[in-house]
Amino acid sequence: MSYTSSVKVKDSLPSDSAKEIYGLADLYRGETESARKIASAVVEGLIDFNLFRMGLPKSLGGWEDNPVETLKVYETLASADASVAWVVWNNHMSCTLGRYLDETSMKEVFNNPSHVYANSARPEGVATIVPGGYSVSGQWTIVSGCELADWFVLRCLISSPESPVTLDDLGPGANLKLFFIPKEEVEIVDTWNVGGLNGTGSHDVVVNDVFVKEEYAVNFGGQAGIDNAYSRLPVGCINAAGCAAMALGVLKATMDDLTKICVENVTPGKNPDIRDRAAVQTTIAKSKTLLASRRSQLHDSVTALWEVSQNNDNFTDVQLADVWAAACEAAREARAMTSEIYSVAGISSVYKIFKIEKRHRDIHAILQHGIIQPHWLSQAGMAYVGLKPTAPMFRT
Repeated sequence: MSYTSSVKVKDSLPSDSAKEIYGLADLYRGETESARKIASAVVEGLIDFNLFRMGLPKSLGGWEDNPVETLKVYETLASADASVAWVVWNNHMSCTLGRYLDETSMKEVFNNPSHVYANSARPEGVATIVPGGYSVSGQWTIVSGCELADWFVLRCLISSPESPVTLDDLGPGANLKLFFIPKEEVEIVDTWNVGGLNGTGSHDVVVNDVFVKEEYAVNFGGQAGIDNAYSRLPVGCINAAGCAAMALGVLKATMDDLTKICVENVTPGKNPDIRDRAAVQTTIAKSKTLLASRRSQLHDSVTALWEVSQNNDNFTDVQLADVWAAACEAAREARAMTSEIYSVAGISSVYKIFKIEKRHRDIHAILQHGIIQPHWLSQAGMAYVGLKPTAPMFRT
C-alpha cells in the first residue's frame, strides 16, 4: 500500500475512513486526472476501508446506519478530488440497487470485498426473455468507474419473442428491469474526453447477447431481499443528497484554497494584497455561512428520514420533499459560490497549484446530473402546497 492507516477499519466510522483517504486522493490527484480513472493506490485504500460498499448490509461490509455518514464521506473525498467522491457515490448506488436481489443472489454478487461496482439507470439496452432468464444487448453511456468495476448494474427494456420491442418503444409504463452482469461480459468503449470529473472514467459500455439468469434481473423499486432500516430508505432523494454533499465538499475545498492564497500571498510594501480586497473578504464570509447552513439543512432532512425508516413508518411527501429541496438548493448554491470564488480570486484561479480551476470544472460537471436538476424543486413544491408529486422516483 502507498499509505499507512491510523485507524482500525472495523472500528472506524466511514467519515473517519474518508479522512484517512483524503491525503491519498489529493496526492494522486494528477495521476487520476491524466489517467481518466482513479489512481490504483487510491482504489486500494477505498477497498481496504470498505468505502465502495457502504450501501450494502453490514454482513457484506456495508454501513447500515444513519446515511448522513455517507454524506460526510462524499464531502470529505470531494474536498480532495471530486472524481474519487463521484465513483464512491456511484458504488453506493450500485450496492443500494443490490437490495432488490434475493438474499442468495446478493451474496453471490457482493461476496468479494475487493470488488468494485458500476451502474447505469438509463434504459439503453434491451433484454429479451429466454428460458431461465434474459438475453441482454445494448450500449450504455456515461458509466462512471467502469474500468474499475467487477460488476455492472444496467437497466433494460424487456422484450419477448412473442411481442418484440426496441428502445424506440420506450415510454410511460415501459417494462424495465435492472441486470447484474459481471465485467467479463462487458466491453468498454473509450468515450470520456471531458474537463470536469475527468478522473471518473465515465466511458460507454457495450453488452452483446449476454445471458443473465432470472435471479439477476430485478425491478427498480421492488421488494427488498433483506428488510432493514437502511434498505427501506428511498433511493432517489438519498442519491440526490449524496450528489449535493459532493458539491458542498468542492465548495469547502475552493473556499479553503482562497483562504490559503490570502494568508500565504502577503507581500511587503504599500501595494494591497488579495486579502485586502473587500470582494474577497465578503466572498469568504458568504461561503463559510452558506456551507454551514446548507450542510446542516441537508443532514437534518436526511436524519429525519432515517428516524422514520428505523420505526418502519411511511415517509410523507413533505419529508421526502425536504430532502429533495435541500439537496437541489445546496448543490445549486455551492456551484454559484464556487464560481464567485473563482471570479474574485483573480489570476490565481487559473494556476493549477491552487486547484481552484479544477474544482470549478468539477462542480459544474457534478450539477449536470439529473438527480439534482431544477424540476425536482417543482416536485418538492407540489408536496408543500398539498399536491401529489408526479415523478415516479420522488418516492422510490
